Amino acid sequence: MSEIKERIAKVRELMAEAGIEVYYVPMSDCHNSEYVAAHFKCISFITGFTGSAGHVIITNDDAWLFADGRYYIQAANQLEGSGVTLMKWGQPDVPDPGDFVAETAAGKVLGFDGSVVNADFAKKISRKAKNVVHDRDLIGEIWTDRPEQSFSEIWEVPLEACGEKSEEKLARIRKELEQAISDSPNAVKHGSYGYFLNSLDDIAWIFNIRANDIPCNPVAYAFAIISGGIAHLYTNGKGYGRDWYKNEEMHFDNVLMDTSRISYDTYCYFADQGSTIIDIRNPSTLMKAVKNDTEKACLKEALKRDSAVLIRFMHWLKTNAGKIEMDEVSVDTYLTGLRKQDPKFLDRSFGTIAAYKENAAMMHYAATPDNCKKIKAEGMLLVDSGGQYSDGTTDITRTFVLGELTDEEKKAFTLTAVSMLRLLNAKFIKGSRGENVDFAAREVMWKVGWDYKCGTGHGVGHILNVHEGPHNIKWEIKPAGASAPFQEGMVVTNEPGVYREGKYGIRTENEMIVVPYMETEDGTFLQFENLTFIPIDLDGIDVQYMTEEDRKFLNDYHQLVRETMEPYLEDELNEWLWNYTREI
Repeated sequence: MSEIKERIAKVRELMAEAGIEVYYVPMSDCHNSEYVAAHFKCISFITGFTGSAGHVIITNDDAWLFADGRYYIQAANQLEGSGVTLMKWGQPDVPDPGDFVAETAAGKVLGFDGSVVNADFAKKISRKAKNVVHDRDLIGEIWTDRPEQSFSEIWEVPLEACGEKSEEKLARIRKELEQAISDSPNAVKHGSYGYFLNSLDDIAWIFNIRANDIPCNPVAYAFAIISGGIAHLYTNGKGYGRDWYKNEEMHFDNVLMDTSRISYDTYCYFADQGSTIIDIRNPSTLMKAVKNDTEKACLKEALKRDSAVLIRFMHWLKTNAGKIEMDEVSVDTYLTGLRKQDPKFLDRSFGTIAAYKENAAMMHYAATPDNCKKIKAEGMLLVDSGGQYSDGTTDITRTFVLGELTDEEKKAFTLTAVSMLRLLNAKFIKGSRGENVDFAAREVMWKVGWDYKCGTGHGVGHILNVHEGPHNIKWEIKPAGASAPFQEGMVVTNEPGVYREGKYGIRTENEMIVVPYMETEDGTFLQFENLTFIPIDLDGIDVQYMTEEDRKFLNDYHQLVRETMEPYLEDELNEWLWNYTREI
């Protein structure tokens, strides 16, 4: 950890030279992406923490890392001896990271790289500062062997996979922009407008383009400006750069942007010019969340093929565990190899979590060749994985039983399955959000005093990011606000679990899509349609923890798995599948 301490010391030297008293580092890139390429992993470089989310604050005397519940265990291990204090974001006695930065910087000079911090968050952390320096990337200034930002070939999604031309999407977006101008009291009515956009998934969806600039996320580094008459797309070699918003020598009466996603630098440029800024949520965020008929058909087919891959993997694992040598890395390699046999396979949709025994208690554990567990015919193996295909994006978790379980483990395994199945079968009135339906999954856990420190579900993109808003499933409303109401065509995961540090971790995850249920004089009701067809390992089920209705849910689900997957599997596998989907 001496190297980490030396790096932080160098940052402090630069802070002193620039007159910066508090320096903030996000886990972000110039596009406010959830997952970032190696070039932007500044937090990993400066602290040694390798999780996908976090906030770092450095002062002359202290340094802190904020990590959420997915990373408590991992962060504690990786920060040990670094001099960086772990702040377990989400615990009752731990403040919100934005509030913490604001209080720490009160009356002082705050510094950060304004190209990688969104405008809303930057304004929040700056509200009490004496002064703000947002043009210094201090981490980059000491990172001498920093990986280059890489650019891959851009390809166009065919109409048979996306279902709507880019011109049609732009027309829909322009209507939303014009409405936002009409609704804004400060807008220049009937004036020109420019809509500035830097979020990669939105740009990819609007222009029907994909690439591989960020591993597992099929997006291209790009910026865009949409006006009434033209759309400007800036990519590698075509105006892409930190000052992209200055590329066009044009004036707009109204400047529209989503300040929760646009960079602070971009926001400040137009604010300093005195432009009329209209803050809107990116219209494409909701549009792309509601899948059209083509997207739905493609995704369903992709998930059936991917389910077949996981069934083959389950058969191989349970047949060979304890008989051949395998570890957390080799099972990931084997599973990825199965996916690669699909001609439509593009990449994994995220780094596979293959976590054996106690490692599975770390929700976002990542095994490496020099740090992974050997797998034997005992305990449980959790595998959270997914694929990017040219017709859809998948995200699936199963926990496989490889030997005898304790009574506690069987109880946890069974209640996890019950939670997933109860949510899968939930009915809810139109207008409901994730906060309304989360109870269907979590109640069975809460009854025994258990909880899992993460959401129950998230949206999934179409040949896009595996995590997508504006909807999700969680019980609490965080400061950023509530999730969007469910609409027919929204895809969402269903992934409750139980995690016990030093012992085990269990998660069962399916993808679902929102579909109609019924209409009555009291309203329109919705439900979820299952999209994932993989058995729940019956070797972990203890029926004493299930009601009669729970057993029916499981039996009905397994019958659906058998009937759906029969055409996708060989005869030998279908025979094996019958046993692992038998009625209980």
